[in-house]
Parts: sequence; C-alpha cells; structure tokens
Amino acid sequence: PDDTEDAAYLAALAPNLQQALAEAQADMAFYLAGADPHVNDRLGRLALTKEGLAARDRLVLAAVRDAGLPVAVVMAGGYGRNVNETVDLYLQTVQIAVTGAW
Repeated sequence: PDDTEDAAYLAALAPNLQQALAEAQADMAFYLAGADPHVNDRLGRLALTKEGLAARDRLVLAAVRDAGLPVAVVMAGGYGRNVNETVDLYLQTVQIAVTGAW
C-alpha cells in the first residue's frame, strides 16, 4: 500500500522472496535494486528510509546467496529531487553487495 514503511515492507518481502526463489528454479538472479521505494522519491509511493533500503538489500542478497545463485545487481528506479541522495542510495547498495555485508 501507499506510504508503506520499513517494517511492513520487509515483513511482506521476506516470505514472498523465499517463495519466489523456491518456485523460480533459476540459474541466476538479477536484482533490480531500485531507489524508488525511498520516502523522498517523487514517483515511488512507498516510504522506506535509507536504513530500510539497506535492510532490503541485505535480505535479498542473503536469500539469493542461500539459494546458491549467482547474482547481478542492477540499479533501477530512483526519482528523488536530490540527485545526490539518490546516488548515495545506489552507492549504499553497491557497498553492501561488494563487501558481502549481508
């Protein structure tokens, strides 16, 4: 729903992510790590914080790892008025992915 915040978003994502990975029988995962769920995004209608997006990234990357899949992380979405803030959100995702901080 519109204005969904961190806790509700993550609570909905976790079980659905597990189900999707189980049913997909994929050989690889493409993670479209959008910044548009961020609270300051002009087009996204969710209300995730920077910390919520980091938790999302960790959750997704850990689930893909646990499924034994290689993953390609791709930046997607992100229409904030402050371009630097959007870039910072993308950088956070890349840092989490590269450092294995998940």
